[in-house]
Amino acid sequence: MSGFLPLFIDLHDRKVVIIGGGSVGERKATLFGRYARTVVVSREFTEKLLKLKEIERIIVDRKLGDEEFADLIKDAFLVIPATDDLAYNEHLAEIAGLLGVLVNQVNDDLGDVVIPSVIARGDVTIGISTLGSSPALSRYSRRRIEEVITPEYGEMARLQSEMRKLLKEKVPDQKKRQQILWQILGDEMVWEHLKTSYNRAYEAALRHLRDKEVL
Repeated sequence: MSGFLPLFIDLHDRKVVIIGGGSVGERKATLFGRYARTVVVSREFTEKLLKLKEIERIIVDRKLGDEEFADLIKDAFLVIPATDDLAYNEHLAEIAGLLGVLVNQVNDDLGDVVIPSVIARGDVTIGISTLGSSPALSRYSRRRIEEVITPEYGEMARLQSEMRKLLKEKVPDQKKRQQILWQILGDEMVWEHLKTSYNRAYEAALRHLRDKEVL
């Protein structure tokens, strides 16, 4: 039985260190650069990595020594060894582990952290992983889920948040608030409006509050 539990972690102001500026490092940096303080260490960088403004780049002319690496990651939350030298990656992962820093491995070893395939629709975020057993199935699952979890889900999350805030001001009964929110979720007209106009969807949602004499 796997010991991995899906979690959502606030990475704001947390430091993520990626060792390697190739295609794998580029992919990791593109993802983490949107969420965390991301540092990429490499002899060379891909063209995209050179253009990414969200990351810090450290150029080295050789492999980092153990003490250099330990000093670099002393305040890191996550380390990703992503060079083309698997033995070196494993060595860095071992040092990080001894220092209590989480590791994401890029080879078949799972490490401490598994990075899922992510679907983001506004505040609706879905992570998909097969824990390395089948990357193809993970990608296939993502494509199928994206057909169902359309961009309107992000807009519905925004609408539900606004309706919930309004209901908290007007309706003291939690069960009644929940009932109205579920009615909005089940309203096909609201979903249709979300495809073209958030304002029209908002007005359609307000009708549920008026029907319950909330407004």
